[in-house]
Amino acid sequence: MCAVGRRVRIAIGVALVVVGLFATVAGVALVVLVGADGSVGIAPTRLIGTGYAITLPQLDVPSLPGGAHVRLDVSLTPGDRAMFLGIGPTAAVNAYLHDVPIDVIEQIDQPGAARTSSVDGDAQPAPPGEQTFWAITAAGDAPSLSWTAQPGSWTLVVMAAKPTRSLDVTATGSVTLPILGPLGFVVLAVAIAVLALGAWVVVRAARTPLAPEPAVS
Repeated sequence: MCAVGRRVRIAIGVALVVVGLFATVAGVALVVLVGADGSVGIAPTRLIGTGYAITLPQLDVPSLPGGAHVRLDVSLTPGDRAMFLGIGPTAAVNAYLHDVPIDVIEQIDQPGAARTSSVDGDAQPAPPGEQTFWAITAAGDAPSLSWTAQPGSWTLVVMAAKPTRSLDVTATGSVTLPILGPLGFVVLAVAIAVLALGAWVVVRAARTPLAPEPAVS
Protein backbone atom coordinates (compact mmCIF):
# COMPACT_ATOMS: atom_id res chain seq x y z
CA MET A 1 0.00 0.00 0.00
CA CYS A 2 1.31 3.46 -0.86
CA ALA A 3 1.42 6.27 1.67
CA VAL A 4 -1.44 8.16 -0.01
CA GLY A 5 -3.70 5.09 0.05
CA ARG A 6 -2.93 4.51 3.73
CA ARG A 7 -3.82 8.09 4.63
CA VAL A 8 -7.11 7.85 2.68
CA ARG A 9 -8.09 4.63 4.45
CA ILE A 10 -7.19 6.04 7.86
CA ALA A 11 -9.23 9.17 7.11
CA ILE A 12 -12.23 7.03 6.11
CA GLY A 13 -11.84 4.91 9.23
CA VAL A 14 -11.63 7.95 11.52
CA ALA A 15 -14.75 9.41 9.89
CA LEU A 16 -16.62 6.14 10.52
CA VAL A 17 -15.44 6.11 14.14
CA VAL A 18 -16.67 9.67 14.70
CA VAL A 19 -20.06 8.92 13.09
CA GLY A 20 -20.29 5.70 15.09
CA LEU A 21 -19.54 7.49 18.36
CA PHE A 22 -22.23 10.13 17.82
CA ALA A 23 -24.73 7.50 16.67
CA THR A 24 -23.94 5.33 19.69
CA VAL A 25 -24.59 8.24 22.04
CA ALA A 26 -27.88 8.91 20.23
CA GLY A 27 -28.83 5.24 20.40
CA VAL A 28 -28.08 5.00 24.12
CA ALA A 29 -30.06 8.19 24.77
CA LEU A 30 -33.04 6.83 22.79
CA VAL A 31 -32.98 3.50 24.66
CA VAL A 32 -32.74 5.24 28.06
CA LEU A 33 -35.36 7.87 27.27
CA VAL A 34 -37.91 5.63 25.58
CA GLY A 35 -37.30 2.21 27.09
CA ALA A 36 -38.20 -1.18 25.70
CA ASP A 37 -41.94 -0.46 25.60
CA GLY A 38 -41.60 2.75 23.58
CA SER A 39 -42.97 5.04 26.31
CA VAL A 40 -41.77 8.53 27.16
CA GLY A 41 -42.67 9.58 30.69
CA ILE A 42 -43.77 13.07 31.67
CA ALA A 43 -42.49 14.24 35.04
CA PRO A 44 -45.05 15.42 37.61
CA THR A 45 -46.11 18.81 36.26
CA ARG A 46 -47.92 21.50 38.21
CA LEU A 47 -50.75 23.12 36.26
CA ILE A 48 -52.07 26.44 37.55
CA GLY A 49 -54.94 28.36 35.98
CA THR A 50 -57.36 31.13 36.85
CA GLY A 51 -60.16 29.94 34.58
CA TYR A 52 -62.60 27.04 34.63
CA ALA A 53 -60.40 24.68 32.63
CA ILE A 54 -56.82 23.97 31.61
CA THR A 55 -56.52 22.58 28.09
CA LEU A 56 -53.84 20.96 25.98
CA PRO A 57 -54.99 21.40 22.37
CA GLN A 58 -51.90 20.21 20.48
CA LEU A 59 -52.96 16.55 20.27
CA ASP A 60 -52.90 16.14 16.50
CA VAL A 61 -52.67 12.39 15.89
CA PRO A 62 -51.62 11.22 12.38
CA SER A 63 -52.47 7.91 10.74
CA LEU A 64 -49.56 5.59 11.46
CA PRO A 65 -48.40 2.75 9.18
CA GLY A 66 -49.02 -0.87 10.05
CA GLY A 67 -51.99 -0.12 12.26
CA ALA A 68 -49.74 1.36 14.96
CA HIS A 69 -51.33 3.54 17.64
CA VAL A 70 -50.16 6.10 20.16
CA ARG A 71 -51.26 5.62 23.77
CA LEU A 72 -51.60 8.57 26.13
CA ASP A 73 -51.73 8.04 29.90
CA VAL A 74 -52.63 10.95 32.18
CA SER A 75 -53.39 11.10 35.89
CA LEU A 76 -53.85 13.79 38.54
CA THR A 77 -52.58 13.63 42.09
CA PRO A 78 -55.23 13.86 44.84
CA GLY A 79 -56.42 17.38 45.55
CA ASP A 80 -59.03 19.22 47.59
CA ARG A 81 -61.95 18.51 45.24
CA ALA A 82 -63.19 16.08 42.65
CA MET A 83 -61.55 16.65 39.29
CA PHE A 84 -62.38 15.78 35.69
CA LEU A 85 -60.11 14.63 32.87
CA GLY A 86 -61.39 14.37 29.33
CA ILE A 87 -60.14 14.09 25.76
CA GLY A 88 -62.44 15.17 22.99
CA PRO A 89 -62.43 16.38 19.37
CA THR A 90 -60.93 19.85 19.28
CA ALA A 91 -63.92 21.37 17.47
CA ALA A 92 -66.37 20.00 20.06
CA VAL A 93 -64.19 21.10 22.99
CA ASN A 94 -63.87 24.59 21.51
CA ALA A 95 -67.66 24.80 21.17
CA TYR A 96 -68.16 23.59 24.75
CA LEU A 97 -65.67 26.10 26.17
CA HIS A 98 -66.69 28.98 23.89
CA ASP A 99 -66.50 32.30 25.76
CA VAL A 100 -65.42 30.44 28.93
CA PRO A 101 -62.29 31.74 30.71
CA ILE A 102 -59.67 29.02 30.42
CA ASP A 103 -55.90 28.53 30.45
CA VAL A 104 -54.20 26.88 27.47
CA ILE A 105 -50.97 24.88 27.84
CA GLU A 106 -48.51 26.27 25.32
CA GLN A 107 -45.50 24.16 26.27
CA ILE A 108 -44.52 21.53 28.81
CA ASP A 109 -41.05 22.23 30.19
CA GLN A 110 -39.08 19.39 31.78
CA PRO A 111 -39.01 18.84 34.59
CA GLY A 112 -42.33 19.67 36.15
CA ALA A 113 -43.40 23.00 34.68
CA ALA A 114 -45.82 24.16 32.03
CA ARG A 115 -46.28 27.45 30.21
CA THR A 116 -49.88 28.56 29.85
CA SER A 117 -51.76 31.46 28.30
CA SER A 118 -55.11 32.78 29.53
CA VAL A 119 -58.19 33.06 27.35
CA ASP A 120 -60.76 35.59 28.61
CA GLY A 121 -64.49 34.99 28.73
CA ASP A 122 -67.57 35.55 30.88
CA ALA A 123 -69.50 32.29 30.48
CA GLN A 124 -69.72 29.41 32.93
CA PRO A 125 -69.52 25.90 31.43
CA ALA A 126 -71.99 23.12 32.08
CA PRO A 127 -70.66 20.15 34.08
CA PRO A 128 -68.17 18.31 31.86
CA GLY A 129 -69.46 14.88 32.85
CA GLU A 130 -72.80 15.68 31.21
CA GLN A 131 -71.26 16.18 27.77
CA THR A 132 -71.46 13.36 25.21
CA PHE A 133 -68.66 14.26 22.81
CA TRP A 134 -65.73 12.99 24.93
CA ALA A 135 -63.63 10.13 23.54
CA ILE A 136 -62.61 9.18 27.09
CA THR A 137 -63.15 10.65 30.55
CA ALA A 138 -62.17 10.11 34.17
CA ALA A 139 -63.38 11.84 37.32
CA GLY A 140 -62.71 11.69 41.04
CA ASP A 141 -60.21 12.82 43.65
CA ALA A 142 -57.31 11.41 41.58
CA PRO A 143 -58.65 10.69 38.08
CA SER A 144 -56.56 8.66 35.66
CA LEU A 145 -57.11 7.70 32.04
CA SER A 146 -55.34 5.60 29.41
CA TRP A 147 -56.33 6.45 25.84
CA THR A 148 -55.41 4.68 22.62
CA ALA A 149 -55.36 7.66 20.28
CA GLN A 150 -57.25 7.68 17.02
CA PRO A 151 -56.23 9.87 14.05
CA GLY A 152 -57.60 13.37 14.32
CA SER A 153 -57.33 16.64 16.21
CA TRP A 154 -57.94 16.25 19.93
CA THR A 155 -57.82 18.37 23.07
CA LEU A 156 -57.12 17.30 26.65
CA VAL A 157 -59.22 19.11 29.27
CA VAL A 158 -58.63 19.39 33.02
CA MET A 159 -61.52 20.81 35.07
CA ALA A 160 -63.21 20.51 38.42
CA ALA A 161 -66.03 17.96 38.21
CA LYS A 162 -68.33 20.77 39.37
CA PRO A 163 -66.93 23.68 37.35
CA THR A 164 -65.22 26.27 39.51
CA ARG A 165 -62.59 28.85 38.72
CA SER A 166 -58.94 28.70 39.73
CA LEU A 167 -57.20 25.37 39.31
CA ASP A 168 -53.99 24.10 40.87
CA VAL A 169 -53.26 20.46 40.07
CA THR A 170 -50.29 18.20 39.46
CA ALA A 171 -50.41 15.90 36.46
CA THR A 172 -48.25 12.95 35.45
CA GLY A 173 -48.35 10.85 32.34
CA SER A 174 -46.64 9.17 29.45
CA VAL A 175 -46.84 8.85 25.69
CA THR A 176 -46.28 5.39 24.23
CA LEU A 177 -45.46 4.51 20.64
CA PRO A 178 -44.47 0.83 20.66
CA ILE A 179 -42.28 1.04 17.54
CA LEU A 180 -39.88 3.40 19.36
CA GLY A 181 -38.79 0.63 21.74
CA PRO A 182 -37.13 -1.70 19.19
CA LEU A 183 -36.08 1.30 17.08
CA GLY A 184 -33.74 2.46 19.84
CA PHE A 185 -31.99 -0.92 19.98
CA VAL A 186 -31.72 -1.03 16.17
CA VAL A 187 -30.09 2.42 16.11
CA LEU A 188 -27.70 1.37 18.86
CA ALA A 189 -26.75 -1.88 17.09
CA VAL A 190 -26.10 -0.09 13.77
CA ALA A 191 -24.07 2.59 15.54
CA ILE A 192 -21.87 0.02 17.27
CA ALA A 193 -21.35 -1.78 13.96
CA VAL A 194 -20.27 1.48 12.25
CA LEU A 195 -17.95 2.26 15.16
CA ALA A 196 -16.37 -1.20 15.00
CA LEU A 197 -15.99 -0.98 11.22
CA GLY A 198 -14.25 2.39 11.49
CA ALA A 199 -11.85 1.09 14.13
CA TRP A 200 -11.08 -1.99 12.02
CA VAL A 201 -10.35 0.16 8.94
CA VAL A 202 -7.99 2.40 10.91
CA VAL A 203 -6.12 -0.50 12.53
CA ARG A 204 -5.82 -2.45 9.29
CA ALA A 205 -4.56 0.58 7.36
CA ALA A 206 -2.04 1.40 10.07
CA ARG A 207 -0.68 -2.15 10.16
CA THR A 208 -0.47 -2.69 6.41
CA PRO A 209 3.18 -2.24 5.32
CA LEU A 210 3.93 0.42 2.79
CA ALA A 211 5.04 -0.64 -0.65
CA PRO A 212 8.78 -0.02 -1.17
CA GLU A 213 9.69 3.06 -3.17
CA PRO A 214 10.92 2.22 -6.69
CA ALA A 215 14.65 2.41 -7.03
CA VAL A 216 15.95 5.47 -8.83
CA SER A 217 18.52 4.57 -11.51
